[in-house]
Parts: sequence; C-alpha cells; structure tokens
Amino acid sequence: MKSRFVQDMHRFISEQNMIDEGETVLVAVSGGADSLALLYALHDLQKHIGCFLHVVHLNHSLRDNSSDDADFVHKHATRLELPFTCHTVDVSRLAEEWKLSIETAGRKARYEFFASVSTDVGATKVALGHQQDDITETVLMNLIRGGGTDGLKGISPIRDDRYIRPLTIFTRQEIDAYLKSINLIPQEDPTNTDSRYFRNRIRYELLPLLERDYNPNIRVGLSRTASIVGSESDYLDQQTREAFNRCLLDESKPSSIALSRDTFLENHIAIQKRILRLAVSEAQGTTQDFCFEHSNSIFDIILGEKPNARITLPNGIQFRRAYQDLFFEKKTIQTENYEYVLNVPGRTPIAQLSAEVITKTYRLSDNESWTIPDGISEALLDFSKIQLPIKIRNRRKGDRIQPHGMQGTKKIKDYFMDQKIPLCERDRIPIIVSSDEILWVIGFTTSEKYKVQPKTRKCLHLQYGKIDNIS
Repeated sequence: MKSRFVQDMHRFISEQNMIDEGETVLVAVSGGADSLALLYALHDLQKHIGCFLHVVHLNHSLRDNSSDDADFVHKHATRLELPFTCHTVDVSRLAEEWKLSIETAGRKARYEFFASVSTDVGATKVALGHQQDDITETVLMNLIRGGGTDGLKGISPIRDDRYIRPLTIFTRQEIDAYLKSINLIPQEDPTNTDSRYFRNRIRYELLPLLERDYNPNIRVGLSRTASIVGSESDYLDQQTREAFNRCLLDESKPSSIALSRDTFLENHIAIQKRILRLAVSEAQGTTQDFCFEHSNSIFDIILGEKPNARITLPNGIQFRRAYQDLFFEKKTIQTENYEYVLNVPGRTPIAQLSAEVITKTYRLSDNESWTIPDGISEALLDFSKIQLPIKIRNRRKGDRIQPHGMQGTKKIKDYFMDQKIPLCERDRIPIIVSSDEILWVIGFTTSEKYKVQPKTRKCLHLQYGKIDNIS
C-alpha cells in the first residue's frame, strides 16, 4: 500500500498530466531532502505510471567534499536499480567566465546538463525537487528584485512541457516526515545555510522575521498569491501571443522579428510590454538579462519623433525602428541549406551537423506489441504510407506538419515558435520528409499522419544522433 504522501503525489501528477506512459524521465537528485523524496516517491509510482526513470546528478565543485554527494546519489540509484549519470563542472569558474552570480551560473550549468543527458538517453521530461516553500521564497526574491507577474507567480508545476515539479504541493515539513517514515536520511549540504546566497538569506533571515513580527501565515499567503498571479499571468500570456501574431509582418526572417508599430500601439500598455518580452524571447530563446530599463528604452524609440532609431540589447539582440516597422534582430551564423537522400535501410551521415541517421524496416505480425519511441532521437512510422525517396534537410518556406496527437496541420514556423526555439537555431533543426511532407521534426515530434496503428504491418524505424554517439 503506497503511503499517503506518494498517493497525493500520484494524484497531482495525474491532474497536471505531467508524465505519459512510456516516457523516460530524468530525476535530478542533489542528495538533499527534497530530491531524495522525489526519487523514492517516483520510484514507488514508476510501474503505476508506466514510465522509465534515469537519475542525474551535477557536481558543482563548490566544496572540497562535493564528490561525496555524487557517491551518495549513486548509492541510492544503485539501490533502486536505476540508471545513473553524473557530471562535474566548476561553477565558480563558469560564473567568472559567463559573468554571472554563482547561483545563476549553477542553474545555467544544470539545465545544460539536463538537455545533454536528455538527448543521450531519449528523455522527454526532467523531474525537479522544488516544493511549496521554494515557491514562497521565489516570490519574495522576485518581489525584492522588482520582478513582474512572471516572477510573482513563483514556480510552475510544469515548464516548457518538459520540466516537471511533482513536489510543489508539499511543504518542507511534509517531505521530512515522508523521509522519516521510510527511514531515509538525506545528505546535508553546508551551502544551503551559507548566508552569501540570496535564497538562504530569504529562507533563514527574512521569512522567520516576517512570520514572527508581521504574519505567522506568510508562507500560505505568498503561496496563495503565487497561485492567483499564475492564473492571471497564463491568461495574459495567451492574449499576448494573439496580439503578437497580429503585429507580425511578412518581413520577419530567420534572424529577425518584424512588428507593425501601428498594430502594436493598438494594444493596452500591459500587453505591449509583454509583446516586447515575447519578441526578445523569440529572437534569442530567452528573456534573460532583458530588464525594465531595456523595455523603457525601446518604448522611447517607439513613441519618439525619430522615424529611424536603434538600440543594442543584451545577448546580441538589436532593436530598431524603421518608420512604422519595428525589428528585433540577432546576429547569427548563417546555416547553409542541406538535403540528403536517406539510405533505407542503412546509415546516412549529415556533414553539416556531424550527425547521422540509421534506418531499418521490418514487418509486424498479428497481435505483436511494439513500443513507440518518443520522437526525440528515435521515431517509428508506418512505412506503407511513405513514398521513397526519404530525405533529411533543414526547413523550407511553406513547410507544414500535423504534429503527433493533433487534428490539423501547422506551419513549421508556427510550430517552432510554439516550442520557443530561438530564431538562430531553427535552420539547424533536421527534418525528415517524403514528397515534401514532413514525417519527423527530429528532437520534437513525428507526424500524426504517418503514425503506427494496429493495422500497420510494415514499419520504418529511424534513429538520429551525433556520429560516434549512435549505436
């Protein structure tokens, strides 16, 4: 019988549609209480959900004995008979190199690590150990920094359809009680109490002060605020995307976003500010380092009397006004068009990407079961519907796809925008096509039209990977 804690987490995962059957989930484990509880609860649910778990740990090298944490996590992964991947980085050196704080550099290194391992093992989800108290702390941190609604909504249970946080309904006390009930002692990390870190000062100094002198229920209040703001922010995001699409001009190119100034100014100021952030995000894949002052500078140009003006933004983005047109441009290295006919069956190298595709065909007999790959590094398609030759290339104007699970088709440009793929990366994404119909956007989705069904008898199996990293 599963514990109440595990039952509640299972219910939350189901309500939020966090994990689908057959998915591979990376479980990020530091060795602390939160991530250890996450690991054991997910392991208890693994068969019920029908997923596969892969434990990952990043050694930040911030302490002389930091390798002890890696050994600790490895021990628990072995105990649960789960695959384990560990990597070591020097976060202090990276912080200097990237000109970031230790906290920000560590976060950046972690997400790069998650992305790399996801590609290697075909994982489609990454489970993180954030819990309810983390939401409270994040809201306070962003309020002090002067963040907008995106910051005040705290930590979402799901981000980018990939990063999941099954513990966000639990408090730290509930997590500690669960670990005690299954006789687990987490690894203590001294940096968690180091007052040099902003979050630790919030956790151990400011929150206790607010609870003692102002509101003993401050954590509940801030969590409730985050929930309310989160719902309103999600609605504004939908409105912003619609307004952004109305502002888009045909002049938009792979390395730039072009907006109509007149259409932009028709929107409420709250939507205008979000449109600017969305344009920056579309141009570079993130709004990191884009702050209030940059937004004000852009508004000065949009509302100013000069019909032609420009400003340089962080991360190589340039904003310019050309009369009634507004441009967000990023300097990019032009990716040459490539196209190769796939050897079916066989191997096909793609020189521009230092990668290759392996194809195999085989027949299915009656009542034979099969496992559908995730569409990240492998795909399984109905070969009887496909016309040879099959090609691999980058995107072309007019490309459309019917993404897996969808009824209608979508422009590949719009699909990339929905997936928040930076403009500078979109031309490098390989696409498998037959007669100019997209079969597979490698790394993202296969076509619903060509999916394997119960009546399918002949299949095409495709595997993509970097040369020397593919079997």
